[in-house]
Amino acid sequence: MRMLVLRPLGILALVLLAWGVLHIWTHAEAVEELRQAHNRSVVLFGDSHARDVRLPGAARFAGPGQDLVGTWMWMDAFERAGGADSKVKVVVLTVWPNKFVPLAERRLSGRVQEDGWGKLVLGRAGPVLSLAHMMESALPWRLRWRLWLHAFQLRKSIRDKGWSCRDNPVPKDYGFNMGTKVIQEDWFEAAKVSRWALAQIVALAERSDWQLVLLEHPLHRSFLSQVNPKAMADYEAEMRAAAVHPSIAYLDMARLPMPYTAFRDHHHLTCEGSEKVAERLYPLLRELGVSP
Repeated sequence: MRMLVLRPLGILALVLLAWGVLHIWTHAEAVEELRQAHNRSVVLFGDSHARDVRLPGAARFAGPGQDLVGTWMWMDAFERAGGADSKVKVVVLTVWPNKFVPLAERRLSGRVQEDGWGKLVLGRAGPVLSLAHMMESALPWRLRWRLWLHAFQLRKSIRDKGWSCRDNPVPKDYGFNMGTKVIQEDWFEAAKVSRWALAQIVALAERSDWQLVLLEHPLHRSFLSQVNPKAMADYEAEMRAAAVHPSIAYLDMARLPMPYTAFRDHHHLTCEGSEKVAERLYPLLRELGVSP
């Protein structure tokens, strides 16, 4: 009877030990990539919007559906990987309202999502997941549990390949059907976890040696015409409040007038749209001492 109990426990202990060794290896590889990024003057973090940002020489850490909690974890690891010889002058973070809508907050609750988002995204945080993250009481316990569970995917990095440009614009009569909650609810006020993560990113920028640029993509008029106006205004006010700090800039382009040919959908851009973003971003980078 004793063996029936000890054998499974022994196997579990060996599995956890093997995972620990592999996690140390993936963590070391991720830290090395982050150290190498400190040899660049510009580093880009964010979600799928990062692919639309025309910065060929920037190091990129991004992925589709990337949430603000995981982004904060990677940015925190990036800051700790630097040293006195870091060449980084500017960190660009792609932001947009959907990082705070009910869907984003529901995903960060840690509950299983029918769309498989957790399996796709939460494992990306594995290489930089630390005990401090697991003990962070501001994060829902289910989210912390699932971050640890998905760390068993043993992913190595979220280093992205770089800028890509596609010319497949939406039709002239394109329309986007927004979810009822984003239209009717005051979602920004309710986005407790996402707003907390943003606050951690802002605090990180305030104590760092680099400038943070909150880069907001232009949004299709069908998005802007439906989104809850108070929630949208609160989101924009929060971004502007962050940019009060001298080391943070907010490049607000959600309401920038753009032709339909600039959009691939309501928030991704064609080559034309990417060029419009560059026209706003490049002068700011030059002001911050960086040549795009």
